[in-house]
Amino acid sequence: MMGEKITTQEQVEIYREWQKKNTDWELICDMEETEHLDVQWNELQKAERMHWVGSFREDPKGAFEEFGIKKCKFQSACLAPDLKMYDILNWQPGFCMAVFKTGKEGD
Repeated sequence: MMGEKITTQEQVEIYREWQKKNTDWELICDMEETEHLDVQWNELQKAERMHWVGSFREDPKGAFEEFGIKKCKFQSACLAPDLKMYDILNWQPGFCMAVFKTGKEGD
């Protein structure tokens, strides 16, 4: 199959077949919501929350939600067409699917 051109939909189906065998991982395209991937206000350590309170007294939570750089709580990777996993920040050029190891069971 190397060198053959396939459609985006065909590649997504290949990723979904991979996910069926790797049920701890979720494909980004199958997630309805992604907020659960990031650390939320109530999950911040007290010191970090207090930084936001000190800087944005009127609405620290709102400021964090709007301006904060959210950290992902889960292991993540970029799944290449050959099904090799790359660091999500260092993936290979070309079509790639973001995947997250959430521990949820697949369908």
